Amino acid sequence: MTPISLVLPMFNEAPCVDSTITTALRVLAENFSVFEIVVADDASTDHSAALLEQWVARDPRVRLVRLVRNERFGGALRAGLTAARNEFLIYTDFDLQIGLECLPELMAAFHDADVLTGYSADVEKHANWRAKVISHTYNFLVRALFKVRLRDINFGLKAVRKPVWDQLRLRSRSPFVDAELFVQVSRLGYRIKQVAVPFSFRTTGASHIRRFAVIARTFGDMVLCWVAPPRLTRLKTRETTDLQR
Repeated sequence: MTPISLVLPMFNEAPCVDSTITTALRVLAENFSVFEIVVADDASTDHSAALLEQWVARDPRVRLVRLVRNERFGGALRAGLTAARNEFLIYTDFDLQIGLECLPELMAAFHDADVLTGYSADVEKHANWRAKVISHTYNFLVRALFKVRLRDINFGLKAVRKPVWDQLRLRSRSPFVDAELFVQVSRLGYRIKQVAVPFSFRTTGASHIRRFAVIARTFGDMVLCWVAPPRLTRLKTRETTDLQR
């Protein structure tokens, strides 16, 4: 049995709420006997939360965590992961650019890892030259400053064992929270594995990650993580070896 929690941070995603939850429920039910979907609503200003509440009323496997004020991506992600109850925590973008059909293969990779991150198997992830420059610069800085060497630090699919998550002290509100997670698990000595997964471009809604204000907050969080890292202590945890469905 593999008890998993799929965590989906959400901000103003009303156009794709129904399609996302429908797809997630179908794929998870086909592949896992114990699961939950935890949506962390970052104080959306559209009717995203109202649509999610309808799903919560119909299906107990769907849970909604509502932030009273906008905490940005990092804050919403922390809230969702903290609220998740199962032993394996997976998070991805709400629009499901990464197909969830890869989850069984991803979970199998946990047999010798504590934290997993995906990378695009066969598609150029960047929509244009500007996105490519930003991503490559960002990845270079993370590698140079923190010695975390991953193919794509901000790829939109990651998974972590809950006992590991409970030991982290993430502070970032920006998308740097992804990198901060790997900086901390590396310092604690946990095993990281990269897994190739399918990727597609979003067809509804709009990404906010490349706006100047978001980029500025991301680099601000990076500097804070570099100059004033939190004190971390690795605790003994029970390793989970049974990854059968």
